Amino acid sequence: MKHFIKFLFFHIIFLFFTFLYTQEFEQDNFLKYQKFFREYKFKIYRSKKEVGFINVKISSCIYSESETCKRNFVAEIESYTDIPILFFIGETYNYEIENYDDNFVPLNSKIVTKEKKSEYITTMQTEKFFKNKYKCVFRKENKKIKIKETSFSPPIITAGNAIPLVTILWNFEKEKNKKFYFIDKDKLEIKEMKFEYLGEIKDEFYKIKLLLLYFGARFVIYLDKNKDIKYAEGLGLRICAVE
Repeated sequence: MKHFIKFLFFHIIFLFFTFLYTQEFEQDNFLKYQKFFREYKFKIYRSKKEVGFINVKISSCIYSESETCKRNFVAEIESYTDIPILFFIGETYNYEIENYDDNFVPLNSKIVTKEKKSEYITTMQTEKFFKNKYKCVFRKENKKIKIKETSFSPPIITAGNAIPLVTILWNFEKEKNKKFYFIDKDKLEIKEMKFEYLGEIKDEFYKIKLLLLYFGARFVIYLDKNKDIKYAEGLGLRICAVE
């Protein structure tokens, strides 16, 4: 259970950071540059005390295949918290590398989780097997080795492709509710989440609610009139972008 909460917390933080640039980018902005790179940094607070961070880098790489140039994207994510949150063990560091293709379909990923003297590794590999269907194979090394296989059809959200997918698929001013699926790399399953646009507050902020239906967790995200994130609150935390 503690590892489930750990990855739940991690995905919520990442989805928070997604909204910082959700309305700023369109698909063309990701695809028109041959070389793409962006870096984001966030701090996590509890009762005004800084208790952790999350850093994200997204870049592109060009490769050749049968005399045709193609591009993949790479996401590099690291996070740390020094306090226990629910069942989340303090002093835990996570580092993930994820690769996905130019259609934002996840190809593979590796997460290294370090908590005190223990280290856990979770990997994911995907393979297209029929039209728009992909096989997804997980391998989790946590004292024992666990291997699990599932399938999905894109688009599907992961930590590495959340920004372009949410950007392309949801304009909250025109569509107030949006349901997504994402890959839960702790439970090794496909999960459902729901976004709801709650409107404007005092003509100053846009308010968005994120629901993780299978867990009953909720985060509230506030954006200014330029649609830049100001802060997000949930699970007793306040998360702020570092400018």
